[in-house]
Amino acid sequence: MIMRPLLAAMLLAGVLAGCSTPSQTSADEPHPPTLGAGLSPVPAFTGGGAGWRIEIASTGKGNHDASLSADGRTHTGMLRHLGQPADAPSTLIVLNGELGRQPAIVEIKREPCRNAEGVDTQASVQVTMEGQPQRRGCGHLAVY
Repeated sequence: MIMRPLLAAMLLAGVLAGCSTPSQTSADEPHPPTLGAGLSPVPAFTGGGAGWRIEIASTGKGNHDASLSADGRTHTGMLRHLGQPADAPSTLIVLNGELGRQPAIVEIKREPCRNAEGVDTQASVQVTMEGQPQRRGCGHLAVY
């Protein structure tokens, strides 16, 4: 049996990604991109701003180790990607969790950003921690 090239490619992609075969929907219906099990939209991120720096690394299944250095202190903790917020643009990635035992939200946005040293990066970052000033900066987002 000879398969059409597009269907064959879709089946192969599903097998390689550990997914099931494509669902039967109309050809005009959009198919939103999905991440395979355990993949995060943030495999790694490094960035910061004046006087602070953040490093994030995926540990699998939406979890991330994170370290924020600011004001001579380092806050380490775990952040989790809970999915795309319904009303957020597709360029925004939100991670929630704790840094230094304080609730934290890290927002990474895929957009051009120029840091304090005049270096152009492909992402901006905003860190909000309870009891801390909100921090904004730029960084580098690794991609799969």
